[in-house]
Amino acid sequence: MIYLVRHDQVNAKGQCYGQSDLETAVDYTTSAEKLICQLPANPDYIVTSPLKRCAQLALACFPQQHIDINDELKELNFGDWELKRWDDIERSQIDQWSATPTNFQFPNGESLAQFDQRVQQMYHALQQQTGDCCVFTHAGVIRRMLALHADEPWQDWLQQPVPFASVTPLA
Repeated sequence: MIYLVRHDQVNAKGQCYGQSDLETAVDYTTSAEKLICQLPANPDYIVTSPLKRCAQLALACFPQQHIDINDELKELNFGDWELKRWDDIERSQIDQWSATPTNFQFPNGESLAQFDQRVQQMYHALQQQTGDCCVFTHAGVIRRMLALHADEPWQDWLQQPVPFASVTPLA
């Protein structure tokens, strides 16, 4: 079974953050205490995004176990939008992204096609794992993996809620 774990809330209210390496607003131990009862006690494989909001949570949940770090689990790179307030991003750019969400290229960042390719690669690699697998990652990655798991278009999952400090099992 694959368990997709989203990090807790960050201190970036109203800001666009993807690959910005931000701390969480909640202590990692507190988040781990909330999540650990939803995860297997001894997973066969643990992997995390290298961004500290995920990596530190993985370590807090499984301090005695080996944890792989994988760049493919990073959130989308918003490029020039990173750490800008949403209100400060040109409305026409946001409208363009909204009109063609899976075809948009973020200025000096990642295209959604690039993001999609790396997440698909990671999803297929995770499916090859045996036993229980805990994956510490981000909302965008989780949404894409959910769409792949359901064999449905990604567009149908773009607005899927993925709460902070949550576990989504893929049965």
